[in-house]
Amino acid sequence: MNNSARRALDIALATEARGMYAGLLTAEEKQRIAQVRSVQEFMTLLARNDAWRAASLSLQAEEPTDALFSDAISRCIFADYEKLYRFANDMSRQFLSFITLDVELQAIMRALRRISSPAQTPTGDSAGLPAVLRDLPGHNLERLRRAKTWEELKSAASGSIYAKALMSLEIDEKTGLPALSDAAAGLESQFYNALGDYMRKGYTGPAQKELAASVAFRADMLNISYIMRLRRFNAAPEKAEKLLLPLHGSVTAAVARRALEAGSSAEAFEILRATRSGKWLPEEPEGSAEAMIRAAQNAYFRKVLHRQLNLAAVYAFITLKEYEGDMLRRVFVALRYGLSPEEFMD
Repeated sequence: MNNSARRALDIALATEARGMYAGLLTAEEKQRIAQVRSVQEFMTLLARNDAWRAASLSLQAEEPTDALFSDAISRCIFADYEKLYRFANDMSRQFLSFITLDVELQAIMRALRRISSPAQTPTGDSAGLPAVLRDLPGHNLERLRRAKTWEELKSAASGSIYAKALMSLEIDEKTGLPALSDAAAGLESQFYNALGDYMRKGYTGPAQKELAASVAFRADMLNISYIMRLRRFNAAPEKAEKLLLPLHGSVTAAVARRALEAGSSAEAFEILRATRSGKWLPEEPEGSAEAMIRAAQNAYFRKVLHRQLNLAAVYAFITLKEYEGDMLRRVFVALRYGLSPEEFMD
């Protein structure tokens, strides 16, 4: 298939993604959610929304737990992903298949947390996932879900991009397991290493420039988040640098080093905001760093979604739906603990 044909199919795909985006929560619906005071009231509101109705309806027969609600939200995201994947051309499918490797990363971390705390039971029904997610090459999500030992976990992921990262983790002699924080950092670095390599050498479709910029922006925002968090904990710059993602956009290794070595958090913020990605942050720090970064990401990807009709717009929609799903998860947990959801929506 030539690029002209791919471009035509990508325009149709992006148009479909924009239509799906229109089904996400409106400003009025978010205002109503901010005012709810019970899980039941929250679930009733979600049942009226096209994007999240299935999550609410799937939990009506049982008392929803944090894990069950999170899985229901994920299934809504995966359902839209599957629709877009089946509609995509060959080159676009390659990229969409690649970004689903995050599903495997989360499955590995769930398995490791469960093995670290034997009282936990397997969560996440892999049979309920779209076929395109269940059948990713190199691993077995069902085996990961049922793994009971570190060896079983490594075996289940032995053919994936994460195998090398798992093998390189330092094992605690007492527990026979790696530290959860080290595992999360190692797997995430491996994902972004592979994603960066794919964007440089693998994807050659018509949206290469826009897609590469979006991927780099998302990595930059994660690194900004990590830098501000590491500064709060007074991590030594030399050690902190090793915890940042290997994929850089405008937040280069040199910029990260300057921000980590800055004399104050305000100075670090100015250094980061002076970058191309940092311009999406507010001019003056307001609220938590996490809330500022979430706002910047939402603003950036909404703009991408409404620019050119290409694969970058599709990626923007998937990202925005993931972000909205994360917000709904925070609201659900807040309500379970009797807290006001409004504080957790930004």
